[in-house]
Amino acid sequence: MVVVGMLSSVERLLAEKGVEAGVEAVVYFPVRRPEYVVLVSRLRQGVKVLREPGLHVYLVDKSDFVDDVYNSSYAEVFAHRLLLPHTVVKGEELMQILEKTYRRETVRQLLKDLVAAHKYAAVNLVVEPRYFLLEKVRRIVETFPLLRSDFSNILLDERGFEDAASELVSEGLLNRVDGGYSPTLEAVKKFEKLSVLSGLEPLRRINLIKLSKLFSLLVFEAASNLSSQSPTLPDPEQHIHLRTSRGLQPLSKQLDIMEFVREYFGEEGHVKRVGGLFNSTYVIEVGSEKLFAKRYMSWTDVKWVAARIWTAWIKDFSINPSTRLAKEIYFLDFLRGHGFYTPEIIHVNWRDKILYTTYVEGETLLDAWLEKNPERDVFAEEVGHVLASVHRVGGRLGDCKPESFIKTSDGKIFITDVEQASFDGDPAWDLMELIFYPGHYLEADEAASLAEHVVKGYANVGDTGVIARCLKTSYVRTMSLWTPPWVVKEISDRVKHFLKA
Repeated sequence: MVVVGMLSSVERLLAEKGVEAGVEAVVYFPVRRPEYVVLVSRLRQGVKVLREPGLHVYLVDKSDFVDDVYNSSYAEVFAHRLLLPHTVVKGEELMQILEKTYRRETVRQLLKDLVAAHKYAAVNLVVEPRYFLLEKVRRIVETFPLLRSDFSNILLDERGFEDAASELVSEGLLNRVDGGYSPTLEAVKKFEKLSVLSGLEPLRRINLIKLSKLFSLLVFEAASNLSSQSPTLPDPEQHIHLRTSRGLQPLSKQLDIMEFVREYFGEEGHVKRVGGLFNSTYVIEVGSEKLFAKRYMSWTDVKWVAARIWTAWIKDFSINPSTRLAKEIYFLDFLRGHGFYTPEIIHVNWRDKILYTTYVEGETLLDAWLEKNPERDVFAEEVGHVLASVHRVGGRLGDCKPESFIKTSDGKIFITDVEQASFDGDPAWDLMELIFYPGHYLEADEAASLAEHVVKGYANVGDTGVIARCLKTSYVRTMSLWTPPWVVKEISDRVKHFLKA
């Protein structure tokens, strides 16, 4: 009734200004004071404010409002109001289209940003529809702090974002899962190359001349509603979770190593650094239980810088720590989903780039040969079989070393260290690295024997063409600073003999 009663006052004001004939939509906003936004077909100045005691009417050129919804041409100074509680008095069909479009494009942009930031790990995220609403509000308020009062102390409705997310499900960009939505692998492949600053792209389309004129009318006017205490808005990241073996983990939960130990075990534990000079890996021991932690270093990590330089034009190693962490998260889950044994993810500290997983107790393929385990030949064949099986499901390990395969006491072979994994590239690179890398540690005959048994196992389920390609000169040359040339020749001759047999 209040809306209808005030509508007569609005109509009177419009009649006095001679614009009632061009009205295409009227929307009532009860946020701070009774306000109406009236879309008119032609308004030369773009926006005009009409005031009466207890009533504000904003006349907005329809084309400007529509342009802001579709292209953020006015930094969403108009469009953001569609997130506020409102009642459409006139032009319901037009406003429904604009509201639906605004929410869909908001979800699409935020999806792009999630993928750009989390890469392959985005597939493991579970996003509640409320995240899209709160994150959009957060960005608006950070851009225009004076609009904070528009969004404070109101119950925001995320149902429209549920519908928008459902549209992206039909486009193949989101999957509907328990508790929300997850980006699809298709979305990752489509958006992962985008910069994390892609969300700033709409700024290039802003009409700065017109926008500057709007501030005094639409933005700065909000200053009169500010209080000395700025209300705190909800944290959007409370509504994003990451799948782990222990259930969904809030992405906002960031535990350092000792915090992790105390929270998960309720007591202090022993943390031991393991690995070589360039590794940042730790074994966490609490009583008889062990866990594994891996910190992903920055691009200055000498290991990956050197690898990328030495293999330039042949193999593209990922250096960025976020990308490597994202790949590790995704491919541990991907391989496990295809029946392979991998460590289980316990917790992820995305801010500090730390991954916590179960600890795999066992013997690596390299250790088995260094210690001359009597079952090492069988172990090597099993690893070859496992690698070929990974390739058959489309995976590429990228940095395929014998230490990455661990055999447990019950005979299971675990695949670890998949931070360079991908779906791209030649599978022969994996096989080449696996058979030539051990030559740094083993005598020529032992290294050749290991290689022979690996390719024998590979050939059981894999393509012998991959075995032939792993001897490509350009691939093998990358090992020349690591494996002595006479060992390289012995391995190559043994593999060639196997192929001829």
